Amino acid sequence: MYNTFISMTFKTISIDCSGMSKEGLHLAMKELLGFPEFYGMNWDAMYDCLSSMRLRGSGMSEITLTADEMLIIECKSLQKAEFDVGIFMEIIEAVNARELDAGNKSLILLNLIQ
Repeated sequence: MYNTFISMTFKTISIDCSGMSKEGLHLAMKELLGFPEFYGMNWDAMYDCLSSMRLRGSGMSEITLTADEMLIIECKSLQKAEFDVGIFMEIIEAVNARELDAGNKSLILLNLIQ
């Protein structure tokens, strides 16, 4: 299935992943996306917060997206990260799969920068 982005608008965050630990990634995501104080700093919590970004009033993120908006996460030096990049990418994939299964457009686009 192809997903079109022609009519979409984008919100972008940038993270320099070089040498970043798992805890560092969670802190960056919490700060940049406005995850709640009770954010669990784990992969399940990240999935929950990201999955709620199209649910206005959920309180799971200060950034909310409409059906025609997408979050771009610019990841600089992802290959130099010290966290499990595979799990991070699986979470993004699962969030997008959930949106597609519901008949929506993808929620997140990863932009990998050297």
